[in-house]
Amino acid sequence: MHFLLSISFFLPLFVTLVGANTNGIDERDIMEEMEHIMVDNGGTNSDGFVAAITPCSNYVGFASNATIRGEQTSAQWVRIVFHDFVTANLAAGTGGLDASVAFESNRAENAGLFINDTIQFMAPTISAYLSMADNLALGIVVSVTTCGGSDTGIPLRAGRIDATEAGPAGVPEPTTDLNTALAQFAAAGFNQSDTIGVTACGHSLGRIHYFNFPTIVDESFVTDTNLDGGEGFDTIPDVFDSSVVHEYLNSTGQLGGPLVTAPNVTDRSDLRLYISDKNATMQAISEEAAFQKTCYSLFERMINTVPSTVTLSDPVTHLTWKAVDVALDINSTGSVSISGLIRHLYTTETPPSTVSYTTGSSTGNSTVQLSTTVNGTGTSLYGNTTYWAFNSSINSPGTTTLNFETVSYPVNDEIFVLPTQSSVNTTDKSFVISAAALTSLASSDGMAAILYVPTTISGTVSKQVQNVTMVMTKYATAGDYTLYSGSVTAATAASVVVKVVMGSASSRTVKSKLFVGGI
Repeated sequence: MHFLLSISFFLPLFVTLVGANTNGIDERDIMEEMEHIMVDNGGTNSDGFVAAITPCSNYVGFASNATIRGEQTSAQWVRIVFHDFVTANLAAGTGGLDASVAFESNRAENAGLFINDTIQFMAPTISAYLSMADNLALGIVVSVTTCGGSDTGIPLRAGRIDATEAGPAGVPEPTTDLNTALAQFAAAGFNQSDTIGVTACGHSLGRIHYFNFPTIVDESFVTDTNLDGGEGFDTIPDVFDSSVVHEYLNSTGQLGGPLVTAPNVTDRSDLRLYISDKNATMQAISEEAAFQKTCYSLFERMINTVPSTVTLSDPVTHLTWKAVDVALDINSTGSVSISGLIRHLYTTETPPSTVSYTTGSSTGNSTVQLSTTVNGTGTSLYGNTTYWAFNSSINSPGTTTLNFETVSYPVNDEIFVLPTQSSVNTTDKSFVISAAALTSLASSDGMAAILYVPTTISGTVSKQVQNVTMVMTKYATAGDYTLYSGSVTAATAASVVVKVVMGSASSRTVKSKLFVGGI
C-alpha cells in the first residue's frame, strides 16, 4: 500500500548551492557510484557512459552530421582533462581538476568542440555522489582502458569538488614559446620530462582539426567524411599506444603529428618540447611498456591534482560482489523489509545459480535467505555481471548490516526513506517523499528531507548540485515507527538523491530512480 498517494500539499523549501560531494554524503556511496559507472558498461544497470567510446573511434558529440565530422570522443575526454588540469597553481593550492574548464569553452586556448561535447554528455551523470570533475577523471581512465591501455593502469579516486566559475587562462597553445609552456607546467607540478611525456601520451589519441587550426592543418583534410578536417597525430589515432613516439623518432607515418610538422615554425609546439631535452624523454618512452607505465603515472598525477581544500577518496576498485539499489520498506503493522539487487562481477568462472544472504544486528545474523531470481546480466570492461533480486523481512529495529559473500553492507533501520511509497512526476518535476523513523527518535525539530538536485547554472552547459530542504509532516504510526511525508517541486526529476534527517539522526541516501515514476 502506498500511504502517500493522496497527499498533494506543498511545503516550504530552502535552497543553497553546494559542492557535489558535501552535506552528509557517505564516502562509500560516492566510491560505489563511481565504481558503478566504471564497471556497469552494458546490459542491466548500465548508464551508457563507456558506450560513448566503444569503439574508441566513436563520436557522441552534439555537432550536426556527427558521424562524418572526423571527431573522436575518447580523444576529447583526454584533452579536456589536460586543459582543466594545466592551469593549476600548486604553490597557491588552486586549480587542477575542478571542472572550471566548463566555463571556459569560449577561450581561444580551448578551441574546438571538446569542452561542450564532453560537459553536455557527462551532465546526466552529475549527482550528489559524483561531481563533473569526478566524471572528467573517470572519462580519461576509461578512454585509456577502452583504447588499448591496461584496465588497472590508472588508480581512480573520487571526491573532487567543482569550481563555480572559470579558472585562470594559461593553457599552452601551438604558438606558445617553450619557456612559457614549461613554466605553466611547472606551476602545475610537472617538470620538463613530465611535460614532454604527458604531451606525447595525450597525443596518442585523436587529431588536430583544420576547422580550429587552419594554419596548422591543410584544407585538403576536409572531406565529405571528415568535415572538420581532422589530421591524426599518428597513423592509428584511435589506439592508445606508443605509435606517436615511434613515428616521430623514426620519421615515419605522421612524423609525430601536425604540431611537429606545421608549415609555420611558430606552430610546432610539440617539436619544441620533444627536442628541448635532445629527445631523451621520447627515447625513454619509445618501448610500449615504458610508454604505458609513464602515461599511467602522468595521467594519474593530472587527475589527482586538485585544489588544496579537496581530499580525494582511496582508489576505487571494481568489486566482485556488490549490493545495488538497497531500500527499506514498512507496512501498516510496522514490519520492515529490505530489497535490492546483488551484483556479481566475474571473468571466466560460471556465476552461481543462487546467492545466499543474511542480515546482521548486535544480537547476531538472521536466518540465511536465498535469492534464486536472476534479475539481469551485463557486460563490463572487467568481465561480465549477473544480478540477483532479493526481498525479505528483517528484524527491526536493530538490523545494521546486509551480508553476502565477503560483503557487509551497512543498513540503518532507525530512520529511512521509503522509495516504494514515494513518487516522482517527471512532467512537473514534483516529488512526494515518504519516510519512517523510530518513534523513540522523535525530535522537536521534526523530520526534514534533503533533495540533492543537479541544477543548470549560468555560464556553462554543466550542472551543479543544489540542496533542497523540505519539512515533512507526521501522518501515521506503524509498530515502533512514526511515518512522515512531504511534497516539493524541484528543478529536475533526474539523478536526484534523497535522504531524511531528524535531529542528529540521518538516513542513508536513496536514488530517486527507485521512487514510483523515478528515472
